[in-house]
Amino acid sequence: MLRLVPGSSEDSPAGLDPDAAALMADIDAFDLESARQRVQEIDARATGLRVSATAFPEAVPELIPSPPETTAEVETRPAAARSAAPAQTPFPRVGGLLDQLKDEVADSQRRASEATQQIDAVRCGLDRRLRTVFEYFHDLTTQLNYLKPSVARSYYFLDCDDAFRNLSWLEGFADFRTQSERDGGHIERVTLGFTLKGRGERTFERSGAGVERLRQVLFDLGLRFECQERRNSQRELEYGCFTVADEISVLAVWRVDFERHEVVLETRNLERLGYARCTLSAEAIGPAMLDEFGRLILGRPNRFRSFTLR
Repeated sequence: MLRLVPGSSEDSPAGLDPDAAALMADIDAFDLESARQRVQEIDARATGLRVSATAFPEAVPELIPSPPETTAEVETRPAAARSAAPAQTPFPRVGGLLDQLKDEVADSQRRASEATQQIDAVRCGLDRRLRTVFEYFHDLTTQLNYLKPSVARSYYFLDCDDAFRNLSWLEGFADFRTQSERDGGHIERVTLGFTLKGRGERTFERSGAGVERLRQVLFDLGLRFECQERRNSQRELEYGCFTVADEISVLAVWRVDFERHEVVLETRNLERLGYARCTLSAEAIGPAMLDEFGRLILGRPNRFRSFTLR
């Protein structure tokens, strides 16, 4: 602030005190152009890059991935440089727990799929062989139903010496059963049935409890019979006279064991009265084995037993 000191003998002609006078003298001596240059130098130092004294480690070129080249850059590079360029190695992916569990699930599913495919292949192979069996028996019964040949076989019943003889083919059929569609729909059973018939008949007499026992045996063997019964006054069965026709019902069931990869043959009255069972490998089933079984049916010499498993 400028102050005027009235009555002072040393006042300047303008009436200013000494401080004001000195300030006015500085203003008069101020060089505007030099000040402008000074401000520009200070401003340049403030906006320029500063040199840092912090030391950083030297970067290793191999650890710094190069940016991927574009297709245009690769195509424009000389052929020799392209062939000599090393292949880029991707960084190894380190998976966490979830990635490991996902890998285990994928591996388990892959093994399960391979096992399922193998099982399906086995089942399809058995299906083809059983289909071959059915087609063979279908053609066989068609021919025999027309020819009605004699069968050179005698059937002995219990302890009776009077066997069923002079039998001829009467009628036969072939059928098959498949699995459900959910299980694949493969053939699991082929049935061959036929009837041999003679010209005569025979009688058997039983009394008391023996009547029902004989009736049950005849029923289980599939023999056709008639029974004349005699009962007492209390309606108790005392006596029975059975008349059995010379007619033998034969049944052969070919059943697949998918787990063991085998075919089980169960027969009734095939070579004798009663039941029998044998096992065959799936690989044994074919035209040669079926021909031998056909000869067995007709009572001719055959080698069918050589195909069965011991």
